[in-house]
Amino acid sequence: MPTLTDRQRVELAIPAYLLFALSSAPDAFVPADPDLAARAEADIAAMRADIQAALLEPFGDLTGKKQHALLRRVERIGKGVITGWGNRSALSVMLTLWYFLKDLTDREVLILWQGSAMERATSRLLPMFAHGFEEEKRDTAAQEQARQLLARLQVEGLYD
Repeated sequence: MPTLTDRQRVELAIPAYLLFALSSAPDAFVPADPDLAARAEADIAAMRADIQAALLEPFGDLTGKKQHALLRRVERIGKGVITGWGNRSALSVMLTLWYFLKDLTDREVLILWQGSAMERATSRLLPMFAHGFEEEKRDTAAQEQARQLLARLQVEGLYD
């Protein structure tokens, strides 16, 4: 297996960092049926564990200063993106991140291997927000915001 460049490692980690940040927000996922709350909490906990594994995976073969430096870069870039979320709803941000991920996977910049931590996380995530695709105005806005997110990250030298 070829060694990843620093840029490739950061590119692999950014989507997981953003999904983890969103899933950490209070009330990011509220089950429609209160009776499903316990099941939802278990699903969210499992999803977050997979996202966290996907976030750290690109740096697993690194040690010490190099690993910490790249993780700090991911955090700096990620925090810059998160500050742009403003007062948007979690659903709006999730749709944006979904379209961002879709673009990366469609262009094979990011490959979600069957059974990988990121693939498991996204498989759990989709049913939690799929209803957001039904509102055309929100869906169109999310697609535009995903393009803006990609452009912002390209300014950082990523995903060219």
